[in-house]
Amino acid sequence: MIHMKRNTTPLCERLAWTLPKAAEAYGVSYEGLLEAANDGRLITTRPKSRRGARSWRHVTRREMAHYMETYEICEGSRS
Repeated sequence: MIHMKRNTTPLCERLAWTLPKAAEAYGVSYEGLLEAANDGRLITTRPKSRRGARSWRHVTRREMAHYMETYEICEGSRS
């Protein structure tokens, strides 16, 4: 069994998130973020994992701020 360390940095202090964690951090719908990423309205990256494979989609703090401002989305409570 492989034990991976969990990220102990609080969500609100991270510089990038996976889409589900970004949705949680900004209090928005995961499905909405996924749709925006699929449509190209939200720019995501897929960094390489430790094994060299592409990992989960990530979105940066800067891109989330741009997305929220551009589409005038009111933030929920940030964690």
